[in-house]
Amino acid sequence: MAVRIWDRLLDRETRAPSGRGTLGRLIFVPGTRALSLNGVPARPGRFLATDNAWTLWDGTERRSTQGEFGHAPVPAGITAHAVVSIGRRLAALIEEGAPADRWLDETPLMGGADMDDRLATRRIDEQIALRLPHLRAACHRPVTRLRTVYEVVPASRARRITPRAVVRLAAHSEDWAGLRPDSVRPARLLDPGRETHLDFYENRVLARLVDHLWEYVHTRLVEVGQIEAMLDDIGLYARDASERPWRVSHYMFHLIEGLVRNDERRERVRQVQEDLGRLHNILVELRGPMILPGVHRRVDVGVTLRATNVFANDDRYRNVAELWRAWVAARGGTERDGESADRSEAWCHAFTQYTALLLLQAFAQLDLLSDGPFHPDGPPLPLGEGIDLTWTSTGTFVVARDGRAVLRVVPIPHSLTASRRSEQVAEEIDALTAAKGMSPRTLVVYPGQRAERTDLPLPLRLRAFQGCDAPAPVAGGPLLPVSPLEIDSVTRLARSLRHALVQGLVDDYPAVIACPAEYARTIAEGVDWLAAAPDGLRMLRPPAPHELATARRRIDKLGVTTAQFMQRGGNSDLIERLGTDLSAAAERMAAFLRCPLCRAVSADPARTLRLRDDETFTSTCDVCDTVWELRRCGSCDNRYPVLRADDSDASHVFDGDEIDRRFGSETLSARCWTRPAVSYCPHCGVCGEAAKLTTTCQRCPAAPPTG
Repeated sequence: MAVRIWDRLLDRETRAPSGRGTLGRLIFVPGTRALSLNGVPARPGRFLATDNAWTLWDGTERRSTQGEFGHAPVPAGITAHAVVSIGRRLAALIEEGAPADRWLDETPLMGGADMDDRLATRRIDEQIALRLPHLRAACHRPVTRLRTVYEVVPASRARRITPRAVVRLAAHSEDWAGLRPDSVRPARLLDPGRETHLDFYENRVLARLVDHLWEYVHTRLVEVGQIEAMLDDIGLYARDASERPWRVSHYMFHLIEGLVRNDERRERVRQVQEDLGRLHNILVELRGPMILPGVHRRVDVGVTLRATNVFANDDRYRNVAELWRAWVAARGGTERDGESADRSEAWCHAFTQYTALLLLQAFAQLDLLSDGPFHPDGPPLPLGEGIDLTWTSTGTFVVARDGRAVLRVVPIPHSLTASRRSEQVAEEIDALTAAKGMSPRTLVVYPGQRAERTDLPLPLRLRAFQGCDAPAPVAGGPLLPVSPLEIDSVTRLARSLRHALVQGLVDDYPAVIACPAEYARTIAEGVDWLAAAPDGLRMLRPPAPHELATARRRIDKLGVTTAQFMQRGGNSDLIERLGTDLSAAAERMAAFLRCPLCRAVSADPARTLRLRDDETFTSTCDVCDTVWELRRCGSCDNRYPVLRADDSDASHVFDGDEIDRRFGSETLSARCWTRPAVSYCPHCGVCGEAAKLTTTCQRCPAAPPTG
């Protein structure tokens, strides 16, 4: 089937990629090229995704390109398991055409059933418990063989003379003690001996099995530790909920219902950790240098065991062979052609569906709900207040307000921070964010966990977690880590959505009404919510009904008066258009009367929204007393919305995780680390008052500002 390659990040077609890439960034869409990935024909809707290395053959141009995705592009097993499990349930909802509100019944966290599944005893665990004594016995007392070794020794110590010794003596005259008429008298001879030999097939299998089991147990320990950390986070969240915004806490308690207190599951976690810990210590001992000395542990012995006398007749090795077969069954056996790509493909689709669920849950946290249909390449989902969400055919999401896109959300299923090595993480982020032509209104969502970020230095940690409200002080784009093991994943996405929606609103402030300058001066005279400009009128705040009626009367009066002196016809068309534009602008500006937190609408515009110089304002909610402002950046001169902070707040390291804990989704632009009453600009990433501050800031010196 003819296809083309689509760059989901840049939202445009791209030619054949090569070299190091990002998993899930490229997808095949209908086109005119005959492409195949690792020998499998590409089809529309399939990601360019494999476990690592790939070859793309272009049958149209008769050439191929190669590339790879770097280290561990798919996250740790438990994260992938949870996301794929969630994606499987969401795929069923898509297939049955379930409305968006049905999606909200699904949790974006790793559910209790998934936890119990990962904590359950598996067949490989039973086999390890049954056959571990035989494995230990074989490692401590392995089968040995004798092999012949040759050593040059004094002739008096030689036990026998072999043909090989005669041949060597004839070639080495320095080993002669003297000559005889018909022979030589040897001084040194090549003497054959016997020594114990361990490096053969059965013992290599033994060493490889120990390594495989150690890797399996280590991975299980990490998974159980992540489950324990999630349960601890949930417990901590429940304990310190009073310190978080109450609206966020109320919503999040709904997500963690059933997970807050489950003593039986916590006891199960503790027991599994103890059992795995004991097994881990035994395997560490069996990997020691004194065990199986001289055996090549890294040699490839394949997957299917060869039938040998040792595996058949020695009870210890017979049990080792059974344990090997159990390990092969646990890992899925040998991989056939295409299985690697299919697994990566399933992960990419599952992460896209998981991101769709996060978006719906985040909008629900913002009190924007819908019961309309929601599926890929479907119609926009209306969420209220002129906001809608579209799921495109390429697996990206577009948030629009009044028909204009305010944010593109691109799920990138590449685990950018999995390596935890600074150089590699920086390389992964650079490869993703350095793309030219990336829209500034693009938010990249990728799988990442807090434990991975805490190991990174501060400048890199800021780059790895930067929402729309809190960009890093370097060039790039918003990168938002999410995980089914982190309770705040929905909250941080809701925070970025809130900022994007309000920023999209204030980008059109003030509303402009085109009209002649003399008309504008007459209409705006003595009115505080209108301002005259050379190109027309500026509506600085929403008018009250009586204020709008007064302005309409001025326009009507202006039309009648002007018509008396024109003598060649009236200006009724201009006056009618001006009145219509004024009403439309007032309708658009009414959105500024809605509180960005509680969504309450004020009935008194003059009291709610107070104007300031340079086309900025401050507004106070009549219901929740929230104060939000439109400020102008002193560095880049762009305007951005903020929620007013208390000057008494102590200075703090407000990185992404701390913003999650302190503010949840109830902030519009991140606060300065030294003066919380000041916010740094989400456009340029620096504080507009940075040059005025005399104290040292940990954040801004982390990297020089750009632009």
